[in-house]
Amino acid sequence: MKKFVFLFAIAVAQLMHAAHAEGGCPPGQYPQSGQGWQTCIPVPGAQAQPQQAPQPQWRDQWQAISTDTPLGILGAAQHRSTWKEAETAATADCYAKGGKECEVQISMRNGCIAMAVGESTKNVKGDAVKERAESEATAQCQKNNSKCVVYYSACDFAVGI
Repeated sequence: MKKFVFLFAIAVAQLMHAAHAEGGCPPGQYPQSGQGWQTCIPVPGAQAQPQQAPQPQWRDQWQAISTDTPLGILGAAQHRSTWKEAETAATADCYAKGGKECEVQISMRNGCIAMAVGESTKNVKGDAVKERAESEATAQCQKNNSKCVVYYSACDFAVGI
């Protein structure tokens, strides 16, 4: 037991010596004092402050859906740089599938969209979480319909560049 206490005392003494030698200054600096003051100054030739890591860069992602409701045709677009690109691509997709009067229903940046359809109506919603977009679209659809199902849902989030 005495040997353990002795080794512990030596370890504590070494830690106290290391802390004292540093003088309470951060790495790369040493203590400087005068009459009534004390500060830390950079070690000559040492880097004053470590460089910060670069902040991540993000590119927004837009998506949209366009429908021809009377014909039951849906056009969709994802991974677009702007809302206009997403809406144009979704409308073009709707026409390419046989739509005659395609209209944009929703466009969203960095999120999720869902469309629920019932016997006589449809509803679209957007949210940051896919399940919430689906449940909100379904709940709104069920106000006028007894049989509503999620017809379309997708998420498109910002990507690192």
